[in-house]
Amino acid sequence: MSATQVGRAGTGDANAPRGRTRWGVVTAILSLPALAVGAFLLRMAVRVLVS
Repeated sequence: MSATQVGRAGTGDANAPRGRTRWGVVTAILSLPALAVGAFLLRMAVRVLVS
């Protein structure tokens, strides 16, 4: 028989200590929409100024 690991789900490869926020994930979730909105506003500004 093979040995099995006993533990909580999701604690295997955690880069952050238990109870700490993974700031890279939070930054990605918040920055991607911000970049999309910024790009949209830039395109609208260029369109208004050029035409």
